[in-house]
Amino acid sequence: MSEYKYYVVDYATGVPREVYRSDKVAAADFGTGGLWRARKDGEWSDAEAEVKPLLNLWMKGDFDPEDDEISEDLATAYLNEWRTSGRWPGRE
Repeated sequence: MSEYKYYVVDYATGVPREVYRSDKVAAADFGTGGLWRARKDGEWSDAEAEVKPLLNLWMKGDFDPEDDEISEDLATAYLNEWRTSGRWPGRE
């Protein structure tokens, strides 16, 4: 079992644009643990510029950790598809 929770963000387009992961914390505690954004180069970044857009969405009510959580398998599938297609949908 994974030590992380995974989330997808579509920025209200209906099309997945970014994948994030966080430490396993209750939805009410979202943002208190580690938070990372998947990058095109295969790395996970926790730099403020990478995760602040998601935290802003969450604070505005446009992201819900319970509704936007996805399985690790689905997160991996999105990332593999984006990397192999050569079309990265979100910020690189």
